[in-house]
Amino acid sequence: MKADSVRILGHDIFIRFRINGGERIPVLFLHGIGESGRCFFDAFGLSKSFDVIVPDLLGFGKSGRSKDGQDYSMESQLGILREIIGYFDLRDVILVGHSYGGMLGTFLSARDTEGRIRKFLNVEGGIERDTAIQSLHALSVLDGYGGDMKRFGHWLREGGFKKSALEDNESPSMIKYFDSVVECDPKAFAETAREICAALESPGNGRMNVVAQVYGDLKIPKVYCVGTRPVMDSARKLLEENGLEYRLFNVASHWLMLDAKDEFYPFIEGYAGS
Repeated sequence: MKADSVRILGHDIFIRFRINGGERIPVLFLHGIGESGRCFFDAFGLSKSFDVIVPDLLGFGKSGRSKDGQDYSMESQLGILREIIGYFDLRDVILVGHSYGGMLGTFLSARDTEGRIRKFLNVEGGIERDTAIQSLHALSVLDGYGGDMKRFGHWLREGGFKKSALEDNESPSMIKYFDSVVECDPKAFAETAREICAALESPGNGRMNVVAQVYGDLKIPKVYCVGTRPVMDSARKLLEENGLEYRLFNVASHWLMLDAKDEFYPFIEGYAGS
């Protein structure tokens, strides 16, 4: 594995990668809100027949911060991701997006006019508003602080969020998640949370919101990966009602790639190679 900061659209984007070239299949991993590419460390255990690319999104992990603090929109992140695909000249990409990364992956796939993305695995990405627990909670706290970003940052790193992560919901995956949260720009977390919730409230067709509608309309092969947490029942119901394929992992966790890694990564290899 190599790791380096790459200048993309005026930002320093930190990318972990293993690219051997040749006929290998590129797999691009996108992390969620507050997270970093460290959640996909085990991806580098994939067979050498796969290239692996794992960026930290702008404002998260070791990537740079927006100069004006207001450039963390989905459009900005999508622009950076398109440039990363071009930078490494990736083709026939297997795209894996977790949580917010699943939402980004949905729109990145929908706008792939060059046909560079071949398959998409959406790992508990937002398709139903009630599943966006962290984002809804963060917005409630931020609004309670009257938008005071300093207080919100303290809540993330030293206050209620820390207590929730390290005491109330302590688990190895939550502890790893908190390690990334303390690195992120609180403005990136807040802006992303607000955009996630707004997108999941935007109407699509029927009972679908616009994110679920775009995901359902994707023409490339796609699978929604989901665990057994009750909060995901509405997402599974939506998928079933619309005949959308999903893969159930028998673990009550949001971090399937961590808590079900012995099942998750072999599934990726099998799906990507088929």
